[in-house]
Amino acid sequence: MNENVYKKTILERLLGKYQIRFTKNITVNRRIQLKPTEIYKEYTKNNAEIGEKQCVNEAIEELAQLGFITVSYLKFSDDIETIYLMEEKTEDIYAYLEKEYGVVPRSMIVKQVCERLKKYSNSGSITKKYCEDILEQTENPKSMLIPEKVEENLKMIQFLEENKENVYVREASMLVYGDSKWFEQNNYEEICSFLRMATGKVREESERNDAILTSFHVLPTEQEIFIKGAWKIEWDDYVLEISKLQGGIALASNDLPGIKHIYVNAQNVITVENKTSYQRMKNGETAMMYLGGFANRRQIEFLKKVISDNPHVIYQHFGDIDVGGFFIHRHLCRETSQFFELYCMDVKQLKDKRFAKCLKTLSDHDRERMDALMEDNLYKEVLGYMKENNIKLEQEIISYYFYQERNV
Repeated sequence: MNENVYKKTILERLLGKYQIRFTKNITVNRRIQLKPTEIYKEYTKNNAEIGEKQCVNEAIEELAQLGFITVSYLKFSDDIETIYLMEEKTEDIYAYLEKEYGVVPRSMIVKQVCERLKKYSNSGSITKKYCEDILEQTENPKSMLIPEKVEENLKMIQFLEENKENVYVREASMLVYGDSKWFEQNNYEEICSFLRMATGKVREESERNDAILTSFHVLPTEQEIFIKGAWKIEWDDYVLEISKLQGGIALASNDLPGIKHIYVNAQNVITVENKTSYQRMKNGETAMMYLGGFANRRQIEFLKKVISDNPHVIYQHFGDIDVGGFFIHRHLCRETSQFFELYCMDVKQLKDKRFAKCLKTLSDHDRERMDALMEDNLYKEVLGYMKENNIKLEQEIISYYFYQERNV
């Protein structure tokens, strides 16, 4: 590419990032930035073409002289480290792009956007909400709208709102765009974030953003239920004894609706946050289930069936002794409407000398999130100890020692 093409690319990508932040109404102190490798991926490599790299540098320097960007340089080098957008210059940048590169005037863009919105005037409430948000943006001269992108988003949002069939992400992408990867490669995170905002389903700490898609019958991947230990599962014409399998089993989500009864042949059920601890735990007199973090919709459905069929069993949860671990536990209890005892997640483990070298210090983010949890008496003691001693602990070291010594 030549210098002019690089200038246009740099400005468009910076404005694109600016638009994403504006659209999501994100307020942060961090400036809009771009790395040279986002323009020329070989920029930092020893085998980068000198001529190409020089074109990038010259384009950046000219834009800096125009006052559209500022740059920072690597220490003891002429190489550029980061490019920063001068946000107060966005109007001037739009005018520059129109004059130098024939970018469509904003008035024409707004007209094209409104024409596309009219096609969805009779859609459902979520799709209408997206249209309302876009209309608001048309009134703000700082927003950068791309008519084609608005319509592609509307296609998927309308599909999701009307969808009643269980489909996988790539099937949804095929049905909407005719390309199995288009959704994931273009507007996946944007759509997921909008759906959360439109439905009021706030993302839990450490929860995947795309978990919201399951509310619209779209599965990111085939969801499996990992269990081992004292389980027996009965279908209409088949009974499976899980205890016979030392490594347990993964049940595909498609097999769950046909389950007639779930038997827990033990006094307790333990859900486990992390895979390593789940694998370490031995098949003793208990029934175990791997969560992998926040319980997803399929896991919750399975657990509700377990609880309904086994009301007198003790339910426990084993996870990291950190803020995220307790948020996962709280989410589990709320979603299943069942109290899960904390298993090996208290002050005793934090005081155990065997684990001392594995203790980590709390981050500022940890401390910020603690207050909400400490209002619950269940977490107050252990969180208070963690806060006072500035520590947290991952569960893998606990399961390593505990299950070397004994079975559950």
